[in-house]
Amino acid sequence: MNGDDAASDVEFVFDQEKSERLSRFLALVLRHRAPQFDLHMDDEGFVDLDDLLDVIDDRQPALDWVEVEHLEALTRTEGRKRFEIRGDQIRATYGHSFHRPISYPPAEPPESLYVGALRTALPDLRVRGLLPHGRQYVHLSVQESEAEEIARHQGENATVVTVWAAKAHAAGVPFYHPTQGIYLVSKMPPEFLDVGVEYGRRGRKTRRR
Repeated sequence: MNGDDAASDVEFVFDQEKSERLSRFLALVLRHRAPQFDLHMDDEGFVDLDDLLDVIDDRQPALDWVEVEHLEALTRTEGRKRFEIRGDQIRATYGHSFHRPISYPPAEPPESLYVGALRTALPDLRVRGLLPHGRQYVHLSVQESEAEEIARHQGENATVVTVWAAKAHAAGVPFYHPTQGIYLVSKMPPEFLDVGVEYGRRGRKTRRR
């Protein structure tokens, strides 16, 4: 299926507004609050599709139109997939904040990956490295441009940090690749970070007198 086919498939099943509303709810439940909704989640983050539909029927009247076909349509989009269906189960592919780690098969990363960060955080990164801060994993972008976009959302005082991923992997740091465009690590030691990549306005040079 090409990208046009996938996009038309989603639009055929339900419109963009409903798609976004359902996607936000699934992210809330499958990334952060499955226990509060009495959903059993396995070690890979999967919950039963029928149980999830029961939760939607019982607790989300604004989503009373949702059928299994709508969930399937969200997982058929091209590019980065936020959700995955396997058999009669569904999960969020990344972004979890549960205390119990979600397991993924190990993956070999490219030579470099990227992450956005505030410049004020760079001294701490040089000492402690990258930490997940409320999530199970650190999210690393394959594309530097995406990391720049994420950095801009953090504020004007932001930068892009390059991660020497291949060197870290060779040194024994486990990487995971749950979906297109991102890799996950539980943490990244500071010796594999290059904090010299920046964007935006540079500081004014001091003139010699």
